[in-house]
Amino acid sequence: MAAMTPHRPTRWYRLNLWLHRWCSLVATLPFLILCLTGTVLIFHEEIDAAMGVVPASVDDARPRMPLQASIDGILAANPGERVASIGIDPKEHPGLLLLVTVPTQAHKFEDMKLRFTELATALPTEHAFDPTSTLTGFLLELHAHWFLGVPGELIGTLIALLVLISLLSGVVVYWPYVKKVALGLLRRGRGPRLRQLDLHNLIGVVVLGWALAVSLTGFLLGFGTVATSAWSYTAFAELRGQHDDAAVDARRPPVDADMAMAAVQRQLPPDWHIASLIFPDTEFSTRHHYTALAVGPSGLEGRLYRVGLVDAGSGEVVKLTEMPGYMKAIVLSQPLHFGDYGGLPLKILWTLCTWLTLFITANGAWLWWDRRRRRKAGAR
Repeated sequence: MAAMTPHRPTRWYRLNLWLHRWCSLVATLPFLILCLTGTVLIFHEEIDAAMGVVPASVDDARPRMPLQASIDGILAANPGERVASIGIDPKEHPGLLLLVTVPTQAHKFEDMKLRFTELATALPTEHAFDPTSTLTGFLLELHAHWFLGVPGELIGTLIALLVLISLLSGVVVYWPYVKKVALGLLRRGRGPRLRQLDLHNLIGVVVLGWALAVSLTGFLLGFGTVATSAWSYTAFAELRGQHDDAAVDARRPPVDADMAMAAVQRQLPPDWHIASLIFPDTEFSTRHHYTALAVGPSGLEGRLYRVGLVDAGSGEVVKLTEMPGYMKAIVLSQPLHFGDYGGLPLKILWTLCTWLTLFITANGAWLWWDRRRRRKAGAR
């Protein structure tokens, strides 16, 4: 937000005016890109479905085949690959099993492909794709990583921090005038610059809460890969040391996926279910253990995972724990950042707020440029 300078500005006011102006200007261009790409990503599910990237949902009421039947079918059709993880999402893909495959010797998910099978028949659908090759995958890579991987995520964190400082300092700059004039007053007949300034302040007040929430969650998500790697290293370090020489066949572990999931399910509350199972020998498991991620029925429990480690040689659950606090903060940030926890109406609201924020970002840059232009004209 921006405002006219008070009659006797204090040092605190001048500092915030400087922070608001320059943090906004530095972040203007990358923030415009984030707003444009973010608008599309809000509707990524609808766009992927419309473009045929993901298969249509199927009848989820039919009896299910064993999950291992789907895995065996994918392995047989793709001898140079192995299944790195499987996932069941009855809300997004009812009746379908998502299988993430990677090259046989790969330990990371960098070269993954997404495949689907029907839970009732174990037959694969025709959809197999690299998630980065789709429109939404391309835009997500730009939005979240700037095509630079982890360094790009940290750049996004810096941009989010600049936006947060700009928002908070803008409140300090605008606050003296709230006590003198009506909040959000639009003054007419005083010229285009003052009209733009009033619009800047009015829209800034309207979207302030949303912008703070999205910027803060974007800041947290920027540490996602670093935090996940740190958690994986600390959570599995002891088990990796104990079983480093007892690796199982990661392509076909002795204990199959159904047995591993059933072992974890027996130790969960009745209304919890396993959303994802990560196979041994990945960056999020050990060479000897599966990692199971379980979620609750709804609310926060439907977002926060419980993590189970299953011995792939014996089927024993060796550990069942919750995620650490910093990982919970990051996991909860994602649906809030993209507005995908309240259905289509909330997505439309998120889009409207994004475009309003896009306007005041461009509008603020114009106000700064117009002021410099007027000063140069006065000097001449």
